[in-house]
Parts: sequence; structure tokens; C-alpha cells
Amino acid sequence: MNKKTYLKEIYDYFREKEVIKHDIDNVIADYSELYDEAIGLGLSDEDVISKLGTAKDIYYGIEDTLRHEKSKDNRIVAVMPFISTILFFLVGFAFDGWAYAWISYLLIPVTAIIVNTRKKDMIVEISPFVATITFFILGFLFDLWHPGWLIFLIIPVSAIALNSKGSEKIVALSPFVFLTIYMIVSAFIVSEFYYYGWAIFALIPVIAILTQPIKLKDIFMISTILLAMAAHITIYFTIENAGYVWMVYLVPTVVGILLGYIQVISGDKVNVKEKIWVILSMLLVVIAYLLVSFLIPNIWTWSWIILLLIPMIGIYDGTKFEHPVAYMPFIAITIFMLLGSLGNYWQYAWLVFLIIPITAILTESGDKTKEVKEDTDETSDC
Repeated sequence: MNKKTYLKEIYDYFREKEVIKHDIDNVIADYSELYDEAIGLGLSDEDVISKLGTAKDIYYGIEDTLRHEKSKDNRIVAVMPFISTILFFLVGFAFDGWAYAWISYLLIPVTAIIVNTRKKDMIVEISPFVATITFFILGFLFDLWHPGWLIFLIIPVSAIALNSKGSEKIVALSPFVFLTIYMIVSAFIVSEFYYYGWAIFALIPVIAILTQPIKLKDIFMISTILLAMAAHITIYFTIENAGYVWMVYLVPTVVGILLGYIQVISGDKVNVKEKIWVILSMLLVVIAYLLVSFLIPNIWTWSWIILLLIPMIGIYDGTKFEHPVAYMPFIAITIFMLLGSLGNYWQYAWLVFLIIPITAILTESGDKTKEVKEDTDETSDC
């Protein structure tokens, strides 16, 4: 990609976002100057584009400073609060549906998204509202709060399906597919599947391996995982107390570490002495998990959340608190499981996952242009 193509991508993206032409021209002029300065410093086209960022990065970095064209369709958005209010009272009085009539107010943001967002982004942005409406319909009308909460999986699934390609998409979607299968089979087909069916999650790394060119060590790794799954199912149905069946997966875990599939500590030229606290912390987490699980009766079903501290330790070692959103999925899962397992609040617990996008919005926004300017100035000083 050269300068002309890069600037055209910026122009086209900003036009799709309905930014006024005057502001687009200013952005193009600024980035044209930044591009020339970087080239003058000896950077290649690829390096310059990587440093400046994509059109999307630039747009969201300076979105607050941009002015947008007024769409005639926004008149529809303007009247939606009145339409929603009419529907609210209509459903409430006519059908005595006060408990779920408030859903009509979700039409306001949904309409705004449909009117003002391009098709690809619209599907992702509208999915939380579609999921919420569907969830409450399933809950109020059919009492399917569980596993109705699975509908919220369309939020990450739609984002992955539209923004990833090829084998990357298959691997990224597989956890959601297996989770859906696990919950639906447990809820409607074989209730006992809930206690042994989680073995299917071991197929996720198998799928990840199969999407790459197969080597001898891959075959060995896959065989180890499948044998662990077979041992899991066999032990469950042949031993009365199968509470420790998870231990069969220690074998593929160790094999994965030895073969390089699982990296306990990552990075170039790692000094093990400097990382000793990471290793010790992870070992303490595993010990704590085992002690809690063995000493407290009937806690195996959710005590595994203790192990979520391991990836969080890895994140802290790599970036500290530079990106707080990286911790949020683990914190959300922990709170979700505690609310569901201890209080049986599954129908409300899903709300905790909203802390992930909220944290991203509050902590990950910034001015890309300013960052690029600073990088360029630093390079110039050198």
C-alpha cells in the first residue's frame, strides 16, 4: 500500500461515517504531512502505515472533534421516544404486560444504530439490543431464563464472524459453539450431561491445531487430548466418586507445555530469575485451587474460577495496568459464577459482562493523531 491508497482509505472510511467534507480534508492534509515526514525519516510505507494506524483507528481516535452531516433519517430517531412511549402504555394497559413493556424503549437506540451506521458495523452494534429483547421474551413468556442467557453470545459471535477470516474465525467461534451445545444438551436432552459434558471443551485446542499444517508433534498432542477426554468419560461412568476426573487433563497440559503449545512465560530472551515471582504465584494459585476444592464439599463446579488468576498474573507481568480491559473478562466470569452458583441469580448475573465494553470505552480511547505526532517528533530528535 502506498500513500495515495492509504489516504483514499481514510477518505472513504470518513465518508461512510458521514463526516463533513471540510473536516475530512483537514484530516487528509494532516496525515499527508505526517506520512511525508515519516518517509523523510527513512521509514518504509509499511512502517509508516503501521505507525499512523488504520482509518478506523484514526476515526475513533479523533471522533469527538469531528462534525457529521445531518441525515434526514434522523427524524425517525427523533420521534422514536414518542413511539416507544405509546407502545409501552399500549402493551401495559391492553395486555397487562408492564413487566416487559419497557423493552419498547430499546427501539430508540436500535433505530439510531440502523439509521446512522453502515451495514457491517450495524449488525455488531445492534446485537446487544437484539439479545436483550430476545432474552426477556424467552424469560417472561417461556420461563427460559436458563439457558436463554446464551442469546447474549450473539454479541461476540457477530463481531468475530464479521471481523475475522478463515481458520482464525473457526478457532475464535469454537468456544461459543461448544458452550451452546453443552448448555442446550444439559438443559433439554440429557441433564446429566452437565456433569461430564464439559469434556467437549477440550476439542477447542484440537480445532486450533487442525487449522494449521499438521506435524508429528501435532498428532501426538491431539492424541493426548483425545485420550484424556476418553479417560474423563470412562472414569465418570465407572467410578462412583468422579470429583477428581479433571486431573486427567493434567497430562495434556504438561505435554502442551513441553511441546511449546502452552507458554507459561512468553517473550524474547526471558530472564527466568526475574520471572520467578510469576512462576511461584502461578504455583500458589494451583495449590490454593486444590486445597479449596478438596477441603470444601461440592465446590468443584465453580472453584475453577480461582485458576483465572493465572492469566491475570501473566497480564500483570506483561503490561501491569496499562490496559485494564484485559482483566475484565476474567473478573466478569468470576462475578458471574459467584452470583449464579451462590445466589442462583443466573437471570441477572449476565449483566456483569457489561463491565467489559464499559471499561474499554473509559480506558482505551485516545487521540491517535497526538500519539503519532509525538512518535514522529521523538524520531526527528534522534
